[in-house]
Amino acid sequence: MNWPRPFEIGLQETRILAPAATFAETFVASGALACLDIFEPRLFEVLLRQLEQASFVHEVVAKMGAREIEQPERTGNAIALMLSRPALLRWVEELAGTGPLARVRGRVVQARAGEDHALGWHNDKGMERSVAITIDLSAERFTGGDFELRRAGTQEMLTVHHHDAPGSALLFRVDHGLEHRVLPVLSGGPRRVFTGWFFPPE
Repeated sequence: MNWPRPFEIGLQETRILAPAATFAETFVASGALACLDIFEPRLFEVLLRQLEQASFVHEVVAKMGAREIEQPERTGNAIALMLSRPALLRWVEELAGTGPLARVRGRVVQARAGEDHALGWHNDKGMERSVAITIDLSAERFTGGDFELRRAGTQEMLTVHHHDAPGSALLFRVDHGLEHRVLPVLSGGPRRVFTGWFFPPE
């Protein structure tokens, strides 16, 4: 797996390991960037332990599909807070060429095999979203569940990503000209990810 490791999120701080400009061309061309091991290892172990004790409830996403969400959203809120540190916000601004970013909002979601858990094509656009992130938090491996990103209304696939490296992240552009979906999990799992968005100042 030849993904970069450009930053590391710890309990108290986020360390930038490589400049965003190094990856900007890849992000523009494919609409996405996969990053390996974004959490400090001990912190990631704590997050996984928390999720093993977490409760999940069924959610229907209008006109798109269904999944389960963490409830209450303890781990998701903690991850969103860590992703909102200024060092990472400035890095994402440079990577994606956005204006100022001020915060991340998101939640932990999961999909199970045999439950019709999937999301159809959509673009996440709205509420000033411009960059999204998904982070692999799965404790068990799974087949299926791929994330696909394409040019809207075409069959031109820009990125196909399988969350098969716990602690890895996929940053991707949110734009009216792009749309993405999540395919059903076929076996194993559940497929568990943090899914969130970077927002500008209010």
